[in-house]
Amino acid sequence: MVVLVLCMMLFFYFNTGKDSSAPQAATIEPELPVLQEISSYELFCANNKDINCWQISKPQEKKAQEDTPNVVLMDTGEIDEDLRQKISLIAGNGYDVNLEFNGDMHEMLDKLYEEELPDDVIDESIKAKKPHLKEVTFVPPHKPAYWGDEPKVVIVIDDMGISKKRTADIISLHYPLTAAFLTYGNNLDAQVAAAKKAGHEIMLHTPMEASSNIDAAPDVLTTKMSLEELAANFENMLNNFPEIKGINNHMGSKLTEDKSRMAVIMQILKKRGMFFLDSKTSAKSRAEEAAAEEGIAYAHRHIFLDNNNDKAYVLGQLAKVEKLAQKNGYAIAIGHPKTATFAALQEWLPSLPNKGIRLIHLSEAIKVLHPSFDKK
Repeated sequence: MVVLVLCMMLFFYFNTGKDSSAPQAATIEPELPVLQEISSYELFCANNKDINCWQISKPQEKKAQEDTPNVVLMDTGEIDEDLRQKISLIAGNGYDVNLEFNGDMHEMLDKLYEEELPDDVIDESIKAKKPHLKEVTFVPPHKPAYWGDEPKVVIVIDDMGISKKRTADIISLHYPLTAAFLTYGNNLDAQVAAAKKAGHEIMLHTPMEASSNIDAAPDVLTTKMSLEELAANFENMLNNFPEIKGINNHMGSKLTEDKSRMAVIMQILKKRGMFFLDSKTSAKSRAEEAAAEEGIAYAHRHIFLDNNNDKAYVLGQLAKVEKLAQKNGYAIAIGHPKTATFAALQEWLPSLPNKGIRLIHLSEAIKVLHPSFDKK
């Protein structure tokens, strides 16, 4: 009897407490892991355990570790899978780790590409500020270049070819801009062709070593390379950009201070009949000196447009460009494919004819500065 009662109690224990009207659940099989193709993003993270992979679209995955370098990998949809590892190398330790990860994804793109750039405005005009020598006439060492009646402006847009959307934004501006493409963008041929069709002049934006601890790119030219390695790597970069007339430096505050290595760069440019634009990321750059010794056509930027990603700021910098061009006959400005820069250029470029200012390609300015350049 006792056994019968116990059996009945066990039966009611396992079969009560459930909704008898609900359909009976099917037998649940144990879940098997879903196998997915691993992306280069995940592969890079897996193979680099000493690096923090911060995927912007998943802020909950952020793990703060103060003793390891911080690398930001973009997951915005603008960058192809095979570029994520390379983009992470660009960001390196230079990324602002205090950025709110649930904020605007575009803000990361705006901060990604360059080392901290100088705010200085370079004015080449000769000024004699010697009150006690009022009667003395100061003669420039060489005749200034003649720029004609209209002041000329060159606008160089660096970092082209990495963000397809941002590159397309700049290409949509059908003006004689100068587009400086980085060496490792995806589908570069199509992007370069579109820029040419829009009336842009193409340059190579050559990744060079920065003074700060930033990995500029997978194929960056560094001071650790032998002169032979430097020459071979630079030649390989140039081979991917046929028919261009010149280059400028991406970052490069350290390499441009190394005269022997800049001499190698200039020798290769001389062999190919090309010019060098010094971005002047360092006031101690030896590029002009090396270019003069090798007989290379050289110019340098006067103003950076967009150290602040703010439209009003960029428009203010463009106003400085106008004044400098009106004073000296020409001005060279460098910007980047940032949201504010694009918006400011959309507003500013159509206003130039009414101001009596003409936008020209960089090679046109080079020909005035160096009349022998590009003569066949």
